[in-house]
Amino acid sequence: MSGMALFPSSHHLLPGGRLEVTIAEEKYLRMIKQSLKAERSFALCMLNEGEEHDEIKKIPAIATEAEVIDFNNAGNGLLSVILEGKQKVRLIAIRIEEDGLLYADYLLYPNWLTEPIDESTLCLAEKLKLFYATMPEIGSLYPTPSYDDITWVSQRWVEILPLEVQYKQLLITQESIKLTVRFLLKLLDNDELPIPELV
Repeated sequence: MSGMALFPSSHHLLPGGRLEVTIAEEKYLRMIKQSLKAERSFALCMLNEGEEHDEIKKIPAIATEAEVIDFNNAGNGLLSVILEGKQKVRLIAIRIEEDGLLYADYLLYPNWLTEPIDESTLCLAEKLKLFYATMPEIGSLYPTPSYDDITWVSQRWVEILPLEVQYKQLLITQESIKLTVRFLLKLLDNDELPIPELV
């Protein structure tokens, strides 16, 4: 057994982000068990729905290694897990195991450095607080949010905004957070923004 298992998802996860998912398929239950036993790590991958008829081609190059921080039996053979993003990775070659689980060779991809919030970016943190207040099922995943870190705040916005996958990939492959911050300031520079409609 080699490489990193892949968990394709329509949801997006970046370092420091959290996501609650329900696992139903046997191949992903196996993936979770292997991760919990430290036998093999896994990464959550964005899905590019623009690529049709080829599961592997739907997976962009940059994914996020994740770990299970909590899990519960959801009944009927389902497992509810909370994932936390740890490290960006670049997928090199994707293959398929006998039960259909995808796995890939990979290289670590640099995470963005922590940057303090300042007066020009405080609005992004304040609007994220408002979003979590209106979407408590997401906000409750973060008992100790890092609203003083513009990198953490920006990555949460990239996760929840309804952007096409190629644009998210463009943002997260940048060497620093700067372009993402400029993009978010321009996009969210509207006091009337309907925050709850973003997801």
